[in-house]
Amino acid sequence: MNALPCITQADTDDPVFTAIAAADEAQRQHLAALVGLDEDDDAQMRRANAASHAETIAFERLTQVMPTTLAGLQALVERYAVEAEETERWSAGGSYLRHIARVLACESESPFRPSERRFSESRQEVVRLIPNQLGGSQ
Repeated sequence: MNALPCITQADTDDPVFTAIAAADEAQRQHLAALVGLDEDDDAQMRRANAASHAETIAFERLTQVMPTTLAGLQALVERYAVEAEETERWSAGGSYLRHIARVLACESESPFRPSERRFSESRQEVVRLIPNQLGGSQ
């Protein structure tokens, strides 16, 4: 198992910010190509398909970039949360990722201390709805 590189708190030129921006721009261009799309128009369909492909490539590249700062890691988790919420509406994955992002942002009253590998808080609130047999929450 490879050791993860040390992620620093300093907000330097983290490559993940460029990758996130490229993925977001590719998504905007794809959505723009879909506005008023005439599926019977071959040229419009080629542009929409090319924009879709470019978005896929940009997101795949994003998944290969390793953040080098805590701010970059937090931004990546937030971006994945947005993606999960948009594509998996019935999944709780996005909210789980947002929780991790809040932890990384040290929104806890007593922040995570990496040297201690634990939170200094003695009690942490975890809220989770338990689904009933019919798929709803109790």
